[in-house]
Amino acid sequence: MMFRTVKLGVTISSIGGYVLYKYYQPPKFTYEEVKKHNKEGDVWVIHKDNVYDVSKFIENHPGGKDKIMLAAGKSVDPYWNLYQQHNKAQVQDILKPMKIGKILNYTPKTEGDLYMKDPIRNPNLKFHSYKPCNAETPVDLIGDNPITPSDLWYIRNHHPVPDINKDKFTLSISGYGINKNLTVEDLKKFKETSLITTIQCGGNRRDGYNKVDKTSGTPWNVGAISTAKWTGVLLSDIVKFNKNVKHVQFESTDTLKASIPVDKAMKGEVLIAYKMNNEEIPRDHGFPLRAIVPGYVGVRNVKWLNKVILSDKEADGPWQRSISYKVLPKEVKDAGKIDSSKIPTMQEMPIQSVITNIDKEDGKYILNGYAWTGSGDEISKVEISNDNGKTWVLSELNKDLNKNQKHWAWTIWKSKYNISNNPCFICRAFDINNKSQPSVVADKWNLRGLNNNTWHKKCYEECYEE
Repeated sequence: MMFRTVKLGVTISSIGGYVLYKYYQPPKFTYEEVKKHNKEGDVWVIHKDNVYDVSKFIENHPGGKDKIMLAAGKSVDPYWNLYQQHNKAQVQDILKPMKIGKILNYTPKTEGDLYMKDPIRNPNLKFHSYKPCNAETPVDLIGDNPITPSDLWYIRNHHPVPDINKDKFTLSISGYGINKNLTVEDLKKFKETSLITTIQCGGNRRDGYNKVDKTSGTPWNVGAISTAKWTGVLLSDIVKFNKNVKHVQFESTDTLKASIPVDKAMKGEVLIAYKMNNEEIPRDHGFPLRAIVPGYVGVRNVKWLNKVILSDKEADGPWQRSISYKVLPKEVKDAGKIDSSKIPTMQEMPIQSVITNIDKEDGKYILNGYAWTGSGDEISKVEISNDNGKTWVLSELNKDLNKNQKHWAWTIWKSKYNISNNPCFICRAFDINNKSQPSVVADKWNLRGLNNNTWHKKCYEECYEE
């Protein structure tokens, strides 16, 4: 008798000239057996009727180690019903080598669509996903709309949009002797303040990094950024900080946690907003309250804000302490091999400029774009090059949004260029301190694809390139 094994898990044997097939049966585990593997370094999870050992993957999980640990020893399916971005072929490809068996007496559980109550969105947005919704502002409209219409604002959601009853809603403020709950009407009794601010997702322009090497996260182009007029109350007007407070933590109704250094909160710049563009904040953008932290990465501008906590520590959770919003060194290809706790989380955003669209008019190329820096410093110039940076031409700048405030809003720019044989352009911005953008995207590449503020390139018509 002779045996041999082939890749399909089939054992073939031969007896007396007859060929017998015996299909390989993967190991089967009970729910109780899987439940025992729920500690760091020993994590099993169930997906549908399969069992996976994800022990070596948890450090590289884009959503952070803490998120996977919630499902350790259990099924991931209830979480994936919430985080539906997992329902993609590439996620299944990642899982395949980690499969170790099947679940015994599998009992599937069905849940309704948690996203049924999400708002209806403007179809002109550029959608990356619907559940949860992640969509870019249509950048060709930015030049005509320096203050982004609320329905064209970029959307970065992690969960279904909360359906909040404003009449029953309160904002909790606690920590170091403070313990109070305020309704939206209570907040309106304080001095009202308005700011025009640009907010940018930390992953804006991630797609540009993917041309160097693969990153993890939504492949945003250049439209994960928008600008609005926010109206509300300065945090420093409703909270008095003592010397023990080092961080201000924000918590959202959808469980997101983030924090900022207390120095930023004390400057009289951080707003608890209840209006966006002179109207109630739309549900996708934080109704009824949103934290507005000018110049800081989008995730610190917490939507659906329901808690403010004064603390001596950063917020916990993946959005603050894991690799989700940490710019890792460019040589790091495996986050599990570094101590990410020693890497600071993203806060203030670097100087940025982008070409949003190129048209032809009267024998010239007409270029439009935006420039912005999270420092709040004025943009002093935006330059355009048609010869890969050998020579540069100045653009016309529109700084109207920042006339009566610090430069928290983007500067819209326009440039005219004689038509030549090369329809491709690059742009770079400078602030009043002469800070500018790095030129080489490969030098800024990082595993999470964050903070791409390198020179931006765009071409006209058939040579179009982001």
